[in-house]
Amino acid sequence: MTCLVAIAISAYQSDAEVISLLEAIFLAPHPEVKKIIVVDSLGSSRIAETATARQWPLHYENANNNLGSAGNLARRMELAAEMGAKWCLCLNHDANWDPNSLSAMLKVAAARHRVGAVYPVIDHSPREPRWQEGPQRFTPSAGKMISEIPTNQPSKEVLWSASNFALYATEPLAEGITVMAELWLGYEDLAYGIALNQSGWAQLSCHSAILTDGFDYTSRRFLGHTFIIPEKPTWYMYYNIRNLILIRRRYGSQGVPRRSIFWKLMQSTLRILLLENKKANRLKLLYSGSLAGFYGQSGKGPLP
Repeated sequence: MTCLVAIAISAYQSDAEVISLLEAIFLAPHPEVKKIIVVDSLGSSRIAETATARQWPLHYENANNNLGSAGNLARRMELAAEMGAKWCLCLNHDANWDPNSLSAMLKVAAARHRVGAVYPVIDHSPREPRWQEGPQRFTPSAGKMISEIPTNQPSKEVLWSASNFALYATEPLAEGITVMAELWLGYEDLAYGIALNQSGWAQLSCHSAILTDGFDYTSRRFLGHTFIIPEKPTWYMYYNIRNLILIRRRYGSQGVPRRSIFWKLMQSTLRILLLENKKANRLKLLYSGSLAGFYGQSGKGPLP
């Protein structure tokens, strides 16, 4: 059976969310999707048992170690390629399933030669500006926020975007272009976007495909103003600058300039000092991770 699209879902302690996502996919199937994959880390048997009980044609793989987001993405794409899929639609456990968005992305991909990835526009409502599409270069505040989605063009070429609901071509894997699994968590989508770009693969932001943002946010007050920032565990800080340094070591300054890493470090430091809680712990992890990147130490760090 020719497989145009494989849906590949990441899981980690998210059984209920993944099962809910699978329910939505099987309730409203897309005609071009022939394979559905779930890659879990240290998972229970609940997802596999539910698939068996409901007779869902699902390939479930459970790693005996925590793959992290980077390792999970790499493995999902490997499996999709091994199964003969031309495209791999990568979904996180918190993605919203929309077959119409997949159709729009496939249409955009078919209109151009050598497309390596197609991304949706991300809906951050009720935040304003509401919409985010992938940037055309990396900056410390990567990700352009716009008030309205352009209606005069179906897509725009970008350098990268988030891997959640990203439609990745599997052909680049045959050229040796792979996800940097050693990053473990954070910026693996940026690294892969840079790799595609450097090998002549186009990446497009599809203006007719929408992903509802699944981030958790919190509000902070400073000098009479309210700031809305992502709410992340403290240990995320270890991988923040570290992974940017590792990406630069791999792909050079074309993707991540040294000055951008410096300004990102300064930006992160100021945000911790002014807006974040657990400041001392976050700063310690931020700078210890940065040092680890300088020495080329990859993989899972000391936390979590």
